[in-house]
Amino acid sequence: MRALLVALALATAPAAWAADLTVVAPGGAVKVLGEADLAGLPRETVKLGAKAYEGPVLSYVLRAGGLPVGARLHGEPLRAFVVVEGKDGFNAVYSLAELDRDFHDDVVILADKADGAPLAGKEVPWRLVSGGDRKAWRSVYGVSRIEAKIAP
Repeated sequence: MRALLVALALATAPAAWAADLTVVAPGGAVKVLGEADLAGLPRETVKLGAKAYEGPVLSYVLRAGGLPVGARLHGEPLRAFVVVEGKDGFNAVYSLAELDRDFHDDVVILADKADGAPLAGKEVPWRLVSGGDRKAWRSVYGVSRIEAKIAP
């Protein structure tokens, strides 16, 4: 009986932790995005070391989460920054403008694939990958939350 319960738990485990991304706007509004919300967003590929990561462009993810990007990024939102949090507690900070292609040429993605295969291990469900960083220090594994704040 015990073996049956363990087998049942293992068989249903992946469905129990669906990949959700929490996006918090500067005013405190929270939007939870799932894999289905991100599936239709524009995607790009970014090389990091020997691997090619693929995923939705972060600025489109932020727009889906209710943050001002593109034409809406002016005035006070230009002072905004985002804190990208990983499940392991590691955080990285980006200005909202550096994530927007209207202001910055380099692309930052929320990768869900590496070399054509789904992410695995500590990178799941998403890994933040920046095309313009010379070092991978702001590459967050297991991204779970992105919070925007307005700098003073």
